Amino acid sequence: MICHPSEVLPAPQAMRVTRFGDPPTVPTRSPGRRSVTKRAVVRVTHASVGATDLTAIRGKYLLQPFPRFVPGYDLIGTIEHLGAGGHPRLSVGQRVAGILPRMGAHATLLSVAPSLLVPVPDGLDSATAATAPLDGVTAQFALDALDTTHGPILVQGAGGAVGGWATQLAVARGLTVFGTASPRTRQRAEALGARVLDYRDPDWINALVEATGGGVVGAIDHTGSRELHRAVSPQGRIVRIAFDGTHRHPQRATLAGFVSATLRRHAHPSERVCSIPLIVAARRAAYRNTLSAVLTDLTTGALLPPRVHEVRFEDYASALTDAERCVPGSKAVLAMP
Repeated sequence: MICHPSEVLPAPQAMRVTRFGDPPTVPTRSPGRRSVTKRAVVRVTHASVGATDLTAIRGKYLLQPFPRFVPGYDLIGTIEHLGAGGHPRLSVGQRVAGILPRMGAHATLLSVAPSLLVPVPDGLDSATAATAPLDGVTAQFALDALDTTHGPILVQGAGGAVGGWATQLAVARGLTVFGTASPRTRQRAEALGARVLDYRDPDWINALVEATGGGVVGAIDHTGSRELHRAVSPQGRIVRIAFDGTHRHPQRATLAGFVSATLRRHAHPSERVCSIPLIVAARRAAYRNTLSAVLTDLTTGALLPPRVHEVRFEDYASALTDAERCVPGSKAVLAMP
């Protein structure tokens, strides 16, 4: 698979990680600008900050093994230039959302493939829209990968960044959702429709199996735990969206988890991996349709966004602190100058 990353245009400002462990605090500038004849130029207005950015900045993210990069996967912005060729969905001056196949969104101006962009509905606030692309699209693709229309499912971290979206989407489909949460996130998970289990209880899997009469038909998981197999019925499926971000060696855990899940594709229960950067790179049309649907549901009120904690681009360190604190039901969003 070949990924064509979006390039951060050097002319404006970007938060570049020059050394792992040292978060950028001052926007950097670089001279010159590459030709963007076949690409779109987007003036970024808002970009979310999350756990993946923190992991990458610390040098513990498998898909970002080297420094000299700009964090951030998703963005809201305005098109300033469209490349050559017809783009019937897009126009100069239009407000758009997008997810990049590689990091680079924490910048004020981007050169991107037009196929990465979708219009933002007129009734949706830009800061609110910025909470949705990466987390909401991850939740939607993970839920689709479960390939079930009935029965109970499990959402790990049901009150969290991705789990909150997954819980809402599953409930909207008429699925019964059991969700793990801590006392800190329990209230949000319950408010979104999950039946909550305390993941710190050593007996929570047994309690889930008993409550469901033999296990759930599917699980969306970010821990990589093999114990989860006991919670899922033999004909069910586990969709892994991450692999233990708290592990001492998260890159090793992610690689091992990815391989293990791939080998268990035809096991009982079966497993799938849901990696949005890979999906964006390889399934461009499906990604755009999903992102558009999530934004539309936000606009109509069918989906409830997390509370926005808007942080100025110049106060980048504060946004990283917010992301690390993981206040239940909130999302740090950069507001660009």
